[in-house]
Amino acid sequence: MAESEEVLQLDEQLAKEIEEVCGENAYLCYQCRKCTAGCPLSEAMDLAPNQVVRAIQLGQTDLVFDSTTIWLCSGCETCVTRCPQRVDLPKMMDALRRAALKAGHKPKLPAVANFYNAASRDIKLAGRLPEVYLMAELNLRNGNLFKDMDLAWELFKRGKINVLPEFARAKAPDKPRPMPVAEDEIAYYPGCSSHGTAREFDESTRAVAAALGVNLVEPEGWVCCGSSAVHATSHELATEMPLRNLALVAAGGHDAVTTPCASCFSRFKTAIYDLNREEELRGALKAKTGYEYRGEVAVEHLIDTFANRVGYDKVRATVKQPLAGLKVVAYYGCLLTRPKDVTGAADAEYPLTMDRLLRAAGAEVLDWSYKTECCGASLALSETQQMYRLTDRILDNAQAVGAEAVVVACPLCQSNLDARQPQINKALGRSYRLPILYFTEALGLAFGLSPRQLGLQRHVVDVNPLLAAKGLAPAAHA
Repeated sequence: MAESEEVLQLDEQLAKEIEEVCGENAYLCYQCRKCTAGCPLSEAMDLAPNQVVRAIQLGQTDLVFDSTTIWLCSGCETCVTRCPQRVDLPKMMDALRRAALKAGHKPKLPAVANFYNAASRDIKLAGRLPEVYLMAELNLRNGNLFKDMDLAWELFKRGKINVLPEFARAKAPDKPRPMPVAEDEIAYYPGCSSHGTAREFDESTRAVAAALGVNLVEPEGWVCCGSSAVHATSHELATEMPLRNLALVAAGGHDAVTTPCASCFSRFKTAIYDLNREEELRGALKAKTGYEYRGEVAVEHLIDTFANRVGYDKVRATVKQPLAGLKVVAYYGCLLTRPKDVTGAADAEYPLTMDRLLRAAGAEVLDWSYKTECCGASLALSETQQMYRLTDRILDNAQAVGAEAVVVACPLCQSNLDARQPQINKALGRSYRLPILYFTEALGLAFGLSPRQLGLQRHVVDVNPLLAAKGLAPAAHA
């Protein structure tokens, strides 16, 4: 070797630490940059996603720990879905945040760290996420006492804020209910938002399920799934919380649970995926909870429950007033299908199941480019301006293709697209008045259910002008 030739000495300590914590091997990455190309937030990051992985490979610990990128990542799973090596970068981001704090590095985006810490603590204390108290605490910690007061007032007027928090402790009954249960029965995990800011999702879900002959059974004492916060602070707790709910479902005699929330669905499926891969984690949680998951409970999103268990023919047969002439786009969000290895989705990038349900109800479903793009839900209370930018792109594209409404399947997405719409108009100089319907509300309208039965009066963007224009509201019975 020539004397002038230098040999790059790699410090492998950081890569080894990250692999020990989350099981991801940074050296699998060969810098194709697909993660960066697909990341909706890359232009706002100081290190591109692929540069974070390269810095891990080179052992540039301070560079990574002091970056904004590890805090700005929204966990939308686009990167791992498109990575040819299946490097789970969002899981690495979680590990990097925890490692940075452990090493004494201050978070470059303190508001994001405050959200993760406060939400995780509140969930551990209450068992369920106290939304209004979390918002108030974050405003206090971040020194912006009046942030989102306009939003809070709008939600309060519509009965979507719980003044008193809910408390729950998951404890399976001593004597499990014997299987099998009735053929039309399935366990139903509503999620924290469905008891608060997404109350209309729960109302319309129950009404539509009843119309389709599905008996939803809510497990008593269910706890939060961990949402978009706990996985950033504790991998074990993020797995434990869905596991405790699966234990409740199994004890109730059910072999399947359905959830309307894409975030809850993602946390359940991720927990199962990790339990199947990590023997040490599996053993630790068995010792802690007394329950070992062996695949006896399947997890479904409500879309798949209606599409597969009920079927499109039954949906069509239940329609009383078709959504004829109503032009909509189906917005799945980022966590309902991604990554495919976890969710099992047939098409993670361009799913069609919700489209087919809406077509069965008579709606005209338009093709568009943003059906699985991230709305920035995990950043809504911390990096709100970034959330505005992501949500604005979705609303703009929906409007550009001629949609009269956006149909969603997640309470976090609905909140950003609907409740935040007036704020986006003000902050970015837009003039959106685009109704945002839950897919259950759209189906309910087609089934002849009244707007009040479906909770449509709870929306911030008024749905009534669209219903009147399409002749839907007058035909619905009270």
